[in-house]
Amino acid sequence: MADLSDNQCAIMFADIAGSTRLYNQLGDDKAELLISTRLDIMCDITASNNGRVIKKIGDEIMCQFPTAEDAALAATEMHIKKITSGNVEPLNIRVGLHYGNTIARDNDIFGDAVNIAARMAAIAKANQSITTECFVRLLSSESKSKTRLFDSARVKGIDEEIKIYQILWEEGNVTTFATAQHILQVSRANLSIVLKVNGEERFYTDSDMNTAISIGRDDACDITIDAKFASRSHSDLEFRRGKFVLLDHSTNGTYVKLNDQNDIFIRREELPLIGEGYISLGEYYRSGNTNNIYFSILQKQ
Repeated sequence: MADLSDNQCAIMFADIAGSTRLYNQLGDDKAELLISTRLDIMCDITASNNGRVIKKIGDEIMCQFPTAEDAALAATEMHIKKITSGNVEPLNIRVGLHYGNTIARDNDIFGDAVNIAARMAAIAKANQSITTECFVRLLSSESKSKTRLFDSARVKGIDEEIKIYQILWEEGNVTTFATAQHILQVSRANLSIVLKVNGEERFYTDSDMNTAISIGRDDACDITIDAKFASRSHSDLEFRRGKFVLLDHSTNGTYVKLNDQNDIFIRREELPLIGEGYISLGEYYRSGNTNNIYFSILQKQ
């Protein structure tokens, strides 16, 4: 195996998607066995691609690799090698990757590179591998051809948005993707959003949204909601790729009511806002609740 003592390496976070549902469906013992087996397979794949498992965190593993290429190949292999049990669907995973400087201490690694890889994993959905531009630059030509510009995002400790990419791994993927230049061109649209909170109306344009609008119970938030089930830092509102996106990072989740539809529940997830509706922190939408946040997306003329 290659020497991993160098300060620069590829970092991977890979976790099993939908594990909570699995425990509800199978019971604790069966679910734990299935998840443990899946994690063991992921650990074996890490080793066979010159990597090292740093630690297991519940249903997630954190690994390091000497090269971005090793990490990308391992991520793809992990996606492909799924296992099933009876009528249970294959255990899909989501993966976050980054390459950069790390600090090794007590058989663990730390640093901004680790934090960014964890952020990529948080963005990834089931069956996705999400990574950064600097990681993609280090890939072989063949592996680069299997990536696409996915989005841009703000990462703690970095002033500007960074470009993030998806590594495409599914055979026969025939989706035609827009070019990176086109995606960046539409990252700012002529949109605005009106928010009404406790009778106060606030108006934001896309050009105003250089930083996220923070929402929560803490007085330091841009929008403070004194709701019983709200977290101090409950959610953020961002403008990305021509859309206003609500990102929940709370304990109790966020309920969004779009027009006359049923509530949409998100917890540690994100949801693009469309049309008009209401945002409720930690509890179902109730008409007349003064803690509701009304929103309306407007197209500028």
